[in-house]
Amino acid sequence: MNIAFDILRGFVLGAVQGLAEFFPVSSSGHLILVPVLLHWPDQGLAFDTVLHLGTLVALLWFFRQDILGLIQRKSWSFLIKVAVATLPALLIAYFANDWVEANVRQGWIVAFDLALFGLVLFGADRWSEKQKGRLDAYESVSWKQALIVGFAQPLALFPGTSRSGITITAGLLSGLTRQAAARFSFFLSIPITALAGLHGLLKVSSQGVASDQALALAVGFLSALGFGIFAIRFLLSYVAKHRYDGFVIYRLVLALVVLALA
Repeated sequence: MNIAFDILRGFVLGAVQGLAEFFPVSSSGHLILVPVLLHWPDQGLAFDTVLHLGTLVALLWFFRQDILGLIQRKSWSFLIKVAVATLPALLIAYFANDWVEANVRQGWIVAFDLALFGLVLFGADRWSEKQKGRLDAYESVSWKQALIVGFAQPLALFPGTSRSGITITAGLLSGLTRQAAARFSFFLSIPITALAGLHGLLKVSSQGVASDQALALAVGFLSALGFGIFAIRFLLSYVAKHRYDGFVIYRLVLALVVLALA
């Protein structure tokens, strides 16, 4: 019975992380909500760390050709832009993460962020459609565009905002097409996800991991990896032909659910 529960728990939480990390719907908000709905105990740091590592491997696998191509072409300018655009989130997370964890994980704040930034995404999507000369090659982003997205990324520290959602929104507002904004958002998440995973590993190594968690962690990792690859492929294909309206509606409905449970 415990083995079956471990497999189910790992699969479900991994699927939630893999899908919600890349869809603009907030993975942190979902990982808070799902255990509440299913009456499961909080998954803890080890679980969150392994799930993040699963989505990191999904990113590296999906973008492996892009990364190799950038290195072969010596596109150092783009890689430096990614590194610099990552700094705001790193600095703010370093100084404010503990405060955020202690003060802004309440249900009503998650609901507010889901609704607010969903509506901002809706507005940015509509505004972007009307702009001419939008950039469709994400690896050609300007310094201005990279910094706009980079300075938006720290808002994802607030549960319910969505890292992919806020960076895609900023990308659209900076003059990128839907696909370019999504691709740059995903590429930009590689260093921040890697560092978050490393930080989690260091904490977990000092605390240790219970031996009975091994199966659930392994299933969670594989589930996050598989669903992460699916989510990246699906979203890039979807936004080539569709608006973000479906995700915005989902966020608004989810905000009401969270409020009802808060």
